[in-house]
Amino acid sequence: MRQILFSIVLALAPIALTAQSISMMVQARDTLTIAETQYRITYHTRTVRDTTATPYVYHDDEMRLDISQNGVSKFYSQSVELREAFVRKKLAANDYDLSGMPQAGSISWQFFRNYPNQGKSLLTDAVGGQEYQIEENQDTPEWTLQPDSTREIMGYQCQLATTSFKGREWNAWYTDDIPLDFGPWKLCGLPGLILSAYDSERQFIFEGIGLEQVNAPVTFVKTTREKVSMKDFRKLEANWDPMERLKQFSGTGAQVVIMDGSGNKLDRISKPKTNNIER
Repeated sequence: MRQILFSIVLALAPIALTAQSISMMVQARDTLTIAETQYRITYHTRTVRDTTATPYVYHDDEMRLDISQNGVSKFYSQSVELREAFVRKKLAANDYDLSGMPQAGSISWQFFRNYPNQGKSLLTDAVGGQEYQIEENQDTPEWTLQPDSTREIMGYQCQLATTSFKGREWNAWYTDDIPLDFGPWKLCGLPGLILSAYDSERQFIFEGIGLEQVNAPVTFVKTTREKVSMKDFRKLEANWDPMERLKQFSGTGAQVVIMDGSGNKLDRISKPKTNNIER
């Protein structure tokens, strides 16, 4: 039986993969244009993965919200887009060296509003490298406006609104100078664009840092994804085994040997800490 050796410094850190496993991860990564972007908002994003560690350790990313004229929007990590483009370019050149892959950001999921149809939403995410998509009816938070609160963000005067939504208490600063009822993630339905949002525990913080009019496609990556409900997706998150997933990547019949940074053999891999924005 052939033996595959993985060296892991931290649980599920980037690893050297075979050409076969790379193909498994990124097969059929063509993109589909689903709309044309009219506005792009960039949010500096800070998230907490391990809620048991205090003070919180934050992980940073730049999330983008692309809004089209017909109401289709996409909320995604810029680093995810860069990694996808990097891998597609490498595969096109039959180059399986991923050592220069851009660093991953703090959020891997993508959220689409009014897609695949008006009034629908779609979230794509992965568990242990296996991709899933969750299609739901669009849900709008019930906001309470705080009329005496004002704050300037990116040169715009903003007002505060609060809501209890998907298991968290949210604060959102919006500006009616930009009459778009959009915001980060599933936060929407206010009289203006949300430029800042954070939950009451400050485990998810979205702060607007850029707003521009662009002419670019809103894309959806075409690949094989299993369609599941949010409830079933949470069960998959709770039950997957990192060791079994590495065996799948290594190829049929391979014996997987896991080593830490000091060369010590590991019998198991701990799953990374997760903290879901939706509870």
